[in-house]
Amino acid sequence: MTSFWAQAFLFKRKALVTVFDLGFWGHFLLLALAFAGMQPSCAHAQLDPARVKALQNYLLKEDYPELFAKSPYRTRIEGVLDVDVDNDGNKELVVLFYPHYLQSAPIVIYKIDANGVVKRVTEGIAPGPVRRISGDYLDSHAVGSGADFTISGGKSDPAGIIGVLKKSGVGGLVIYDHFYHMDGRSGAPAVVDMRGVKLPPGTLDCSKFEFSRVKQIAAGGLREDPSKNYLAAWVGNEVDVYLIRGISADGLLDKTKWVVKAPAGFKGFDPGHELSYTVGSQTSVLSLK
Repeated sequence: MTSFWAQAFLFKRKALVTVFDLGFWGHFLLLALAFAGMQPSCAHAQLDPARVKALQNYLLKEDYPELFAKSPYRTRIEGVLDVDVDNDGNKELVVLFYPHYLQSAPIVIYKIDANGVVKRVTEGIAPGPVRRISGDYLDSHAVGSGADFTISGGKSDPAGIIGVLKKSGVGGLVIYDHFYHMDGRSGAPAVVDMRGVKLPPGTLDCSKFEFSRVKQIAAGGLREDPSKNYLAAWVGNEVDVYLIRGISADGLLDKTKWVVKAPAGFKGFDPGHELSYTVGSQTSVLSLK
C-alpha cells in the first residue's frame, strides 16, 4: 500500500485532485523537492543556489503558483533557465511549470535584484497552438473563479486593461483576439497574451480548448543571430522562438514570436549548449529558416 508521503508526492492531474493539507513546512518540502528534482533546461551556467533559494522562498511565502481560495497544489517545476532573457544585461530566472489550471501560463519569468528580492514578471508565456480539452487540468470556471467576456469597440489591448486589472483584485487575465478570460487567483496579476493564436471558429470563451504542453525550454543565440538571447519552447513538432526586447513597468513583454518546424530527428536541445541540438552525429544550432 502506498504511504501517505508517497501519495503526497504523487502528481495527480485529473479534474478531481486530492489536496493534502500539509501546512507550511509540508509545502516548503514539496517545493524544495520540485527544485531539487528538476533538470536545468539549458546551458546558461549552473544554477546559482542563492538565486534558486530566493525564488523558492518567494514562491512559497509571497506568490504561490496558481493559488485559488488559499488552496496550494503541489507545484511541478520542469525546468529553470538562469539567463538574460530580455537582453538588458541582467539575468532572469525563467521557469517551466506544468500548470494545474487550463488558463495558467507554463512559462513564467522572475527578476531577482542584487539584494535577492524577487519579482514575478506579470506576463507569462503559453507557446504553441491551443488543443482540445484533455481532462488533465483543472478549470477556474468549474471552481467558480473564472469568467469569459467580450468588450465592444475593437480588439483586446493588454496595456489598456492592466491598470484596471490591478485595482480590481482579479488575479488572472488571458487576452485573446476577441475576448478575455479573467479569474480570481491570488497574488499579483498574471497575464497571458494569446492574440494571434488560432481558435476554433466563432469561439468567444475558453471552454473547448487548453494550452499546449511544453516539452522543453532553452535560451541562447540563433545560428543567424548569436548576439542576442532568444527563448525557445519545444511544443509538439514545432519550436516557438521569442525575442524579448524588454519588459515594461507593468510587466508586459516587448516580444516577437516565430514558429519553426522542429528539425527532423529533433529530440530536444543539448543540455549545457544553449540552442544547440544533436541529430545522429551532427550538431547544429537552431535557425529560424
